Amino acid sequence: MLQPRANEAAAALGVSISTLYRWRTQQLLVPGEDWYRKFPSARSPLLYNVEKVQRRIVSLSARSAQKLESVLG
Repeated sequence: MLQPRANEAAAALGVSISTLYRWRTQQLLVPGEDWYRKFPSARSPLLYNVEKVQRRIVSLSARSAQKLESVLG
């Protein structure tokens, strides 16, 4: 399966390109698993594994909710 570039991945995930950038820079997404560069160059386009990104974000959201519940409980 071909991995989409940032604009296509953002549309598939229902987020903006800047949100994908923020997730990468905050290290919420794992390089080489959730995203990678098409070629080994700093200016190469980024490609995303949309399914893995969705699973990771759901997992992080669930973990945050559990942590919040433990603090409130």
